[in-house]
This record gives sequence, C-alpha cells and structure tokens, in this order.
Amino acid sequence: MSFNWCFIGTGQIAKKVAKELVTNPGHAIVSVFNRTKAKAEKFAKTYNSTVYESALDAINDPRVDGVYIATTNETHFSFAKLCLENHKPVLCEKPITGNTKELKELIKISKENNTFLKEAMWTWFNPVANKVRQWIKEERIGKILSVDCIFNMPIFGYNRAKGRYINPSRYGGALLDLGVYSVRYVYELFGKPKAITSRGKLYNGIDLFNDSIFEYGGFKAHVSSQINRLVGEHCIIKGEKGTIKVPLFHMASKAVLKTKEGKEVFRDKKKKFATQFRVVAEYINGEQENKLVSLDSSVEVMELMDEIRKQIGVIFPCD
Repeated sequence: MSFNWCFIGTGQIAKKVAKELVTNPGHAIVSVFNRTKAKAEKFAKTYNSTVYESALDAINDPRVDGVYIATTNETHFSFAKLCLENHKPVLCEKPITGNTKELKELIKISKENNTFLKEAMWTWFNPVANKVRQWIKEERIGKILSVDCIFNMPIFGYNRAKGRYINPSRYGGALLDLGVYSVRYVYELFGKPKAITSRGKLYNGIDLFNDSIFEYGGFKAHVSSQINRLVGEHCIIKGEKGTIKVPLFHMASKAVLKTKEGKEVFRDKKKKFATQFRVVAEYINGEQENKLVSLDSSVEVMELMDEIRKQIGVIFPCD
C-alpha cells in the first residue's frame, strides 16, 4: 500500500515516529512544516520531503494522503481544525485537544466535511494492550479487586527551564503529558467510572502531580501521574483468581498473567509507531474497519481529565 504523510511538527516525538513509520512498505513523508524552518529542513533532508512555509501549504500538497500532528499540546486543536477544513485526514498526537469542548468541535467539523480524525494513542493500536483487554473480558483473573496504574517521569527536573511543561497557557502539567496514558488505560479496560476523587500538587498553575481514585462499584482504580519524581510506570490489575501486570504499559512489549494454573507471558516486539500508522492508513483507505481508538473513547477520556483538572485546580485558556 502506498501512503504519503504530511508532518506538522518535527520535534523529538516526530523524529521517533518518522524513523519507524518509513519502515512500513509504501509509506513516505512527503511534506513538512515546522515553526522553525531550519529544523524542518534538517528533518526533511532525512526523508526527502518538501518543506513548506506554512502549515496550510504543507497540508495541501496534492501528494498528501494523511496529516500527522506532532506539535505541542496547545496547538493541536488549531492544526487539526485546519486539516479537517481542508478535507485532509488527520492523526493527532495525544492529548488530541486541551478539553472536551475543543474535541467536540473538531468532531463536528470532521463529520461536516466527511474527513477522518483520530487520536494517536499508540498504546491501543498495538497487541499488548488489547491482549490485556482480552484477558479481562475472558475473566481470566476473575472478579476485579483493585487496579494500580501509574506513570511517573521527572520531566520537571530536567526540563525546568523549558516553559512548556510548567505553563498553563501551553497546556502543561503531568496529566496531559503522562496522565492521559494512565487514564486512557483504565478507561479502555473498564469504561467510565461511577465517580472520581482527585488531588494534586500545583506549580505555576499546572500539576506536578495528580492522584485519582476511580470508583467502579466492586473495585477502585488508583490512577496517578507526576513529572517531578521518578517513581515508575506500571499497570497492575488484581483479581480473585490472579493478577495481570504490565510494566511500561504505555509502550508495552510484555504483559504477564499469573493465576493458580501458572504464568502466561504475552510479548510483542513489533515497532509500535509503525503499527499505529499502518493501521490508520488502512482505516483512511477503507481497507479495514475503523474500530481502534474511537472518537467516542477520546471524548470520554477527555471528560475524565477535565474533571480531574477541575478537582485539582488546573485551568487552561481553552476552558
């Protein structure tokens, strides 16, 4: 399959993605836009792409089949809107927008223009997360007793001088950069909770730390993220018959199921970004059913994050 991408943004995540994306047969990056043209030119040289002076020109390159947005959080909405209004399918990095209101507006434009929109939540385009969901559905560990899903990385420590992470006008903080993975993981397995109780530690109006309890009736899920300490990353699901553990769950290559019958390890070593882009291209081309990472799920996860921010006091301009 031949599929040509436009890249909006050429930072670190774009570089990681591009390196894997082009391993998909037939996939190429044909157009590029970045706010700093020199960075776009350096990136484009690697992939033999055309650099454009504006995002609109890059999007409207006639060769482009789909647009990938890899810019900072506060710009996702405006770039995605530009793509949809110009009838270009768009895959936008997480979090797809700053709040639910922005996302619903994008969905409205997507429907009006009959143009594809998807959030780049790579975790759920890949086999490990979906194997965990299968184990839960099959009740391999029986009735769920507890869930602990945490994602912590000391971004604040080594990026304190970089304003994006500590700036509410740029949608900074732990929740939108890391917590979106924890919230999404629990949501994809168990749906929306009956209630949420959240607390956090703020700095300059953003959350260095957020800690929530999701109430699911028969059990509680602990969902947490922070950018000021290295505590670790895992999802541990305990049930009456056993336990599922997923280390490094957002980019997992392994999930472990332990029951009285023994231990089962599921591994997947395929390139995670490459898989995501291959699947999305097949969706856009109508080659397979568009079923992973639905917009409805993105809306409900955004609603959960809006509620967490409301409880801990983080306010963005889009609110």
